[in-house]
Amino acid sequence: TVDSCSGGVVVFNTDYGQVYTYKQNAVSRQRVYPMHNSSINGVEDMATLQDLHDGAILHNLQLRYTQKSVYTYIGSILAAVNPYQRLSDLYDATAIERYSRHHLGEIPPHIYAIANECYRSLWKRSNNQCVLISGESGAGKTESTKMILRFLSAMSQQSVALSTAKRASSHVEEAIVESSPIMEAFGNAKTVHNNNSSRFGKFIQLNFSQHGNIQGGRITDCILFCLRSVFIALPHFLTESFSLSPPEGFHYLGQSGCVKDKAINDTETFQEVLNALRTMQFEEENIKEMLRLLSGILHVGNIDFLTAGGAQVCSKSGDKAADLLGLDCAQLAEVLTHRSMILRGEEISTPLTVEQAVDSRDSMAMALYSQCFTWIIRKLNNRINGNEDFRSIGILDIFGFENFEVNRFEQFNINYANEKLQEYFNKHIFSLEQLEYNKEGLVWDDVNWMDNGECLDLIEKKLGLLALVNEESHFPKGTDDTLLEKLHSQHSRNQFYVKPRVAVHQFGIKHYAGEVVYDVRGILEKNRDTFRDDILNLLRESRLDFVYDLFERVNTWTGRDTVKCSSKYRRPTVSSQFKNSLHSLMSTLSASNPFFVRCIKPNNSKMPNQFEQCVVLNQLRYSGMLETVKIRRSGFPVRRTFKDFCSRYYVLMRGLVLSDDPKGRCLLLLQLYDNSSAEWQLGKTKVFMKERLELRLEKQRETEVLKAASIIQAHILGYRARRQYRQLLQCIVVIQKNYRALYWRRRFQMTRWATITLQKRLRGQRARRLYIQLLEEKRKREEEEEKRRREEQEKSLVEQVFDEVFEGETNQASQVEEILRLEREIEGLQRQKEAQEQSLTAQSLHRLQWLRDQELRRLEEEACKAAQQFLTSLNFDEIDECVRNIESSLGGSGGSQREVARGEEDEVDEGLGVDEDGFKDSPNPSEHGHSDGQRTSGIRTSDDSSEEDPYANDRMPLPPALPIITPSAYHAPPSSSGSTYSHAVQEEEAELIPPDEDSDYDADDYDEGGIIIEEDFDRFDTDDESSYRRDSVYSSVTLPYFHSFLYIKGGLLNSWKRRWCVLKDETFLWFRSRQEALKQGWLLKKGGGSSTLSRRNWRRRWFVLQQSKLIYYENDTEERMKGMLDMHEAKEIIDVTGKENGIDIVMPGRTYHLVAETAEDSSHWFSVLSQVHMSTEQEIREMHDEQANPQNAVGTLDVGIIDSVCASDNPERPNAFVIITAHRVLHCMAESAEEMHHWITLLQRTKGDTRVQGQEFIIRGWLYKEIRGSSLGNLKLKKRWFVLTHNSVDYYKSSERNALKLGSLVLNSLCSVIVPDERVFRETGYWNVSVFGRKHSYRLYSKLQTEASRWASAVQTVIDSKPLMDTPTQQLIQDIKVTHTYAHTFIGTQYCVTHTTLYIQPSCLYPMEVHTDKGRSYGTLQAETEDNPIPQMQGLLQTAHDLRPLRDELFCQLIKQTTHHPKPAGPAHICGWRIIACMCCTFSPASRSILKYLKFHFKRTRELYPGTEMERYAGFSQDALRHVRGREYVPSQEELRAILSRQEMTSTVYCHGGGSCKITINSHTTAGEVVEKLLKGLSMEDCKNMFALFEHNDTTDRAIESRTVVADVLAKFEKLANKGQEGESWKFYFKLFCFSEPESVPADSVEFAFMFEQAHEAVIRGQYPAPEETLQFLAALRLQYLLGDYTTQSALPELEQVFPMDRLRARVQQSAQCFASATPSTERKRGSFLEGTLRRSFRGSLGRQRQGEGPAAIEAWLQDEKAGLRSCLVEKWRKLRGMEQDQAMKKYMSLIKEWQGYGSTLFDVECVDGVYPGELWLGVSRKGVCLYKRGEAWPLELFPYEVILSFGAPQPNIYKISVEGRELLFNTNMVMDIAKLMKAYISLIVKKRFSTCQSISSHGSNW
Repeated sequence: TVDSCSGGVVVFNTDYGQVYTYKQNAVSRQRVYPMHNSSINGVEDMATLQDLHDGAILHNLQLRYTQKSVYTYIGSILAAVNPYQRLSDLYDATAIERYSRHHLGEIPPHIYAIANECYRSLWKRSNNQCVLISGESGAGKTESTKMILRFLSAMSQQSVALSTAKRASSHVEEAIVESSPIMEAFGNAKTVHNNNSSRFGKFIQLNFSQHGNIQGGRITDCILFCLRSVFIALPHFLTESFSLSPPEGFHYLGQSGCVKDKAINDTETFQEVLNALRTMQFEEENIKEMLRLLSGILHVGNIDFLTAGGAQVCSKSGDKAADLLGLDCAQLAEVLTHRSMILRGEEISTPLTVEQAVDSRDSMAMALYSQCFTWIIRKLNNRINGNEDFRSIGILDIFGFENFEVNRFEQFNINYANEKLQEYFNKHIFSLEQLEYNKEGLVWDDVNWMDNGECLDLIEKKLGLLALVNEESHFPKGTDDTLLEKLHSQHSRNQFYVKPRVAVHQFGIKHYAGEVVYDVRGILEKNRDTFRDDILNLLRESRLDFVYDLFERVNTWTGRDTVKCSSKYRRPTVSSQFKNSLHSLMSTLSASNPFFVRCIKPNNSKMPNQFEQCVVLNQLRYSGMLETVKIRRSGFPVRRTFKDFCSRYYVLMRGLVLSDDPKGRCLLLLQLYDNSSAEWQLGKTKVFMKERLELRLEKQRETEVLKAASIIQAHILGYRARRQYRQLLQCIVVIQKNYRALYWRRRFQMTRWATITLQKRLRGQRARRLYIQLLEEKRKREEEEEKRRREEQEKSLVEQVFDEVFEGETNQASQVEEILRLEREIEGLQRQKEAQEQSLTAQSLHRLQWLRDQELRRLEEEACKAAQQFLTSLNFDEIDECVRNIESSLGGSGGSQREVARGEEDEVDEGLGVDEDGFKDSPNPSEHGHSDGQRTSGIRTSDDSSEEDPYANDRMPLPPALPIITPSAYHAPPSSSGSTYSHAVQEEEAELIPPDEDSDYDADDYDEGGIIIEEDFDRFDTDDESSYRRDSVYSSVTLPYFHSFLYIKGGLLNSWKRRWCVLKDETFLWFRSRQEALKQGWLLKKGGGSSTLSRRNWRRRWFVLQQSKLIYYENDTEERMKGMLDMHEAKEIIDVTGKENGIDIVMPGRTYHLVAETAEDSSHWFSVLSQVHMSTEQEIREMHDEQANPQNAVGTLDVGIIDSVCASDNPERPNAFVIITAHRVLHCMAESAEEMHHWITLLQRTKGDTRVQGQEFIIRGWLYKEIRGSSLGNLKLKKRWFVLTHNSVDYYKSSERNALKLGSLVLNSLCSVIVPDERVFRETGYWNVSVFGRKHSYRLYSKLQTEASRWASAVQTVIDSKPLMDTPTQQLIQDIKVTHTYAHTFIGTQYCVTHTTLYIQPSCLYPMEVHTDKGRSYGTLQAETEDNPIPQMQGLLQTAHDLRPLRDELFCQLIKQTTHHPKPAGPAHICGWRIIACMCCTFSPASRSILKYLKFHFKRTRELYPGTEMERYAGFSQDALRHVRGREYVPSQEELRAILSRQEMTSTVYCHGGGSCKITINSHTTAGEVVEKLLKGLSMEDCKNMFALFEHNDTTDRAIESRTVVADVLAKFEKLANKGQEGESWKFYFKLFCFSEPESVPADSVEFAFMFEQAHEAVIRGQYPAPEETLQFLAALRLQYLLGDYTTQSALPELEQVFPMDRLRARVQQSAQCFASATPSTERKRGSFLEGTLRRSFRGSLGRQRQGEGPAAIEAWLQDEKAGLRSCLVEKWRKLRGMEQDQAMKKYMSLIKEWQGYGSTLFDVECVDGVYPGELWLGVSRKGVCLYKRGEAWPLELFPYEVILSFGAPQPNIYKISVEGRELLFNTNMVMDIAKLMKAYISLIVKKRFSTCQSISSHGSNW
């Protein structure tokens, strides 16, 4: 505004408080012009601004910001200004509802409008959509993302509510919304510019269905750049358990100095995060583990380091971090301070500097946090995962542009990502859009815009910044300075690269958002990703499953030489990973239609209601906002092809005259809505429109569509109403019809009832009159008859009896004829009724049915009366009395008559009359012990008359005796539930679901109440061999393939018999008669009623079911009928299969008890009889007859085993032919030649022609199958039909074509077969064949050895023909060779390692072959029966120890073998548990899941077998598994014996000076624990120095690390002894390791004695540099200490025990060399060099040396020197007379301590670089590292630990020590010993400085 205009000066005041002054003559319209009204009032869409410059845009944004309108459109682009406050009612549900009902631009701008337009575009634009939210850090991108997610979730829930499909639920929407607090808590952080700044890129992809609901989603993250924790508001109990202090005390939280924000409530925020985690179904245990992990990360950040021989941990935080992460404290410190690498196959450890150790610590924390974040995202994705069958909306929320005072590697990557997004924005808004205009030929003026392509080329081109950073990162000697030098030299001339003039560690880039200067320091280290493989391996060994799971699948790079390998195999850098992730994100965005949201930050102080124009203007300029407004104002952002435009807006063209050209139709419609053509243009192939015109078209289209929808809806509703009316009308008519019928039916029934009552009364009256009349006549006739009978009775009693019998038989025949006549009459009436029923109407059907039933009932009553009269006519009382009189008259001659009577017994006596033959028919031989006197009489009494069959009158000889076989049904337990009938129904239902043909299954394994032997009674025929019968299920069997009557003869001596022959299902069957009944077969029948007859009174009868009549004959020839039952007359049919395989048929007069041979046969009979009993005659006639049931066959023959069929050459029988098999010859004769040739053609089919379910079978036949729960002592078998094909062994219930398949065993190269065993035959009487498959096994039995061998050979042939299969285990061990002394019988292809049968006989485990190219010997997983199984167990453990992936397989095998064992506590079961115990003491499973299941197995076993060996082994193994440590060797034999007896073992520990003690150890005892135990036993808990356990022999004395398992060392001793490497001389020694305070040890303590003995050991080894006189005096003091005062009787020990003889020997050899090479004159000059014996020895030896006896002379010289030395020692010993033992020890130690190097451990080394003499002593002590010339007392140089930068072995046998500016190299074979000792001293120094512990020995186990 103009403030003043006077004096030729104009003063302007801006809205931002600025004042501008211009001279009046300088003011022009180009500089100052009036503001347009659109700018004065402000606009919602800046594309409508008339003033197009930065000021107008800035003014419009400020004007709307002051009006609380933070959103402004630029076409379809949304500009959002962060209000830094909560605006009420702006984001509530009402706003969501409001914006969901309007198009973009109809109501004020809002982010909901952009979300709604994006949602609608899923259907409008037919492709995926995405929303890109960009802006600086703190501009509000994260909140905008949450708003869009909230709106889309609400729309999805609305679509679910409106959708009729109801396919989706709201859990996905809720999960997506609740994921935001979790992602912010772990992925955002507080920065200078933002309290909730995103430290990672988040791309949320929502998958929508066709109905509009969210059906899934996925969250994709870019690289994480932050470490953030939210533990400020943790509960108090968690704070204590995680050892958390205030946030200021943590390095990772307190670096910025700001840990709190007044605007944030930490308690509420933390609770929101926990609630969100629970909503996303994170378990409480997972939440606690996450918090524990984050606490451990905080403590890792507090680990401090100092320089002492390299970096050393110097804080307690390491212990807390290790405990929280489940790591070993010492190993954590080792990994953080040392780098391990593999060099030429050996692991080399190198100390790190403090800076490198800090980087390792931070990289470890970063890896933990990153993997935890990745795990959280994976859990979230699993929760929101869904279908992707429609389209998706992607929302990108990425870190904003950052420019701090100090910008580092993180800011470089963040700004690079934003530069890439700006390029994407420019490409879509400017580049692609204008390119499209020019391509389509639109009239268009190009808009200039700022292109950032050159800046991106600077960063990511071939020699760009990223490439140079990655290249320098791969150079081991690359530094930040060399990197900066390369950047300057390569890009200093690039216009976007900035080279500062002053700063020496910086470079700059001119980004689109401004110039940013980056600090180069730390870029290379961060880019290299210092997370090393040894840190990864340490984390994988965590005790916590959560930490282990995070790193289980992280790739390692250990096996690759990072120096020599190509870039393809190098570890990817951080920047390369970020670049790849960013490019992948951009490719995803490019495939979607974008919507842009530009977030603007109003001020830098994050305060509300403050609009800083400079801050906003800068953002507007670098984001290209002005250019965006220009192109949106003049451009055409909406474009559609002509065809697409016509298709979408066709509803608007109905009133237009349309042409055939799509372009012409588009033109007509566009001119209709915009005649000026200002808002549209037509290109060559597309229509270009402004968004305003598209909005009008869309609104009009929606109106038209709604009108059409209303019309369609009206028609559909009308149709539904009319259809409902017609249905209602039809229902009313039906109701009326039924009501009228009911009314008239009731009237008719009432009239009929009255008529019947009247008739009944009248007929009753007439009948009573007739009855009285007949009764009177009968009385008179009886009186006359009685008088006549008395007279005749006296004449001939015997004649009367036989006359009456004859008369009874005559009456019986007449009565039977009468009954048959009545039955024929009934059948005729039924047929007449059925014929009439066809013409009956529905109204008269019911009445005729009633009349028919009445007539049938009348006829049946007449038949029953006739039968009853016939039974009454038989006076059994008189017959019995007469017979008794005859027997009494016959007297003693009744024996022969009784035999005759037995032969003439009728069927009526079958209940009681039992003779010898009939007695043999009893199915239970256990009841055959009755004597003749105990048997019931052969004459039936009157009480038994009710059990007689009414139609039995024939007398036939008894059938042949049955073999004495006990039917299994009589010993089977009762059925578990239900009847046999219901069980049969269940079996039929089971047939509807065929089993999987590719998998093994066994139906018999699931049968309950198994039968012991399901075997048919043997059927014999005189003309052939006995054939195996087949079990069959009664069903609707189809007609046979071919059948006719043939004459058959089984052998030359047999006769021809006429048989009905059938060829069915590839089986040739012959029967005695034609099979035409519904059901027929043998049943056992006994009397019924109330009698209690024993089983020996049963009769075996041939039953035939024809129609509804059950007729039974004496045999299967069906010549003599014994009785007949009508199933329609039966009252009830009862199934008693569970009791005795029986069926009870309850007739009106009696109950018939029938017993089948098997429960299966009984069930089938009951099913058929029940069906007939409940069916009408018509239904029975429709039932199929049982044609050719193999169970009723006299004999059967499998066509597949027929070798040949040929015509007979007998001229007397021209129609005969012969069937030849491997075991029999069958002669057959047909009635005609044509029939004979037809039979020959059918039976001559080859085996290959016969197929079973599409596969050629190899062999088939009947075998017995062992069922579950069976054993050799209690064998349970079932007879089944087995078929062997080229792929499997299948078995069926019968041999019929449609028989039910009960099981299948798929054959492959891993299966095996056990041939028949004679031992099994002797025990069971059967030849066995065992087939082992992948999942289970079949144990088959046969009575013939040839048959069993044939099956075994055929199955083995199929197995051998299969290609070899590699199981996971075999793939792992295919290159390993086994040498096993006791090889199992079945090896190679006959066993399966991965899958074996559940119970394997005879051993509990299969052998397992493992081989190696190196000839290494391994054992087998097999239960050995030898007396000493220890070597085999060692071999098995060695196999699993060398092959770590094999361990899980072995554990799974052992768990399988020890679960539900058939013989618990048996040898095989206990053997399995012993192997488990040995394995648990050696190693744990490689997989955590197997480990969990193994623990569950232990728990389950302890609960199932309390107080048993299994329970004790399970407890022992469970305890061993908790303490198991990594072993280098498998247990020794002594350890294995201790494990098998579950006891500890003992070992001996020696001390210098001759002392020793016994210690008890187990498989987990470490050397540190042994040291602690010894210190406690010697009362040395407060010792000043560090002790250790040593492995010692004559040449080696090596310290054992404290965490080493002692049993492992014993195993090594045993292994060395077996190799002949003097293993027996290895011993354990207990002695001092580090001398930390040797001067402060009291002289009267045990520790001082140890120091004394160890000092003497150093002296006699020659590691004490002193004059010979001093050494002799020390030897005298040792003698005084050992033996006391000298006496003549004192025995002087060997000189090697008191004096360093090596030193004497070296001196003699050196002197000999000097004298040998010296001249005589020289010798004379050296007259005083040697004295006494030395000179004489030399002179004597010199002459001998010249004669070739030099070594002998030196040895003689040495012996002379020893004699002189011994005399000197004795002389000095005498002088010590009177000195006490403790005084001698103190004097000895005082002399030793005079050497300045006392307390040093000396190692023989050789100098490599020539700086020092060749032979050196490397002395390691508490002061540092000293170098001595070997044998000299004064050091050449001393290096304190503080100046040592690193130490280690760069090469084998080379030891390097790095000091400031120097590198010392030494050649030695004791590299590891020197490094261990130096680490131990450094650890003592660090702990002494920073630990509060009083005793150093307590840390003995930590080095």
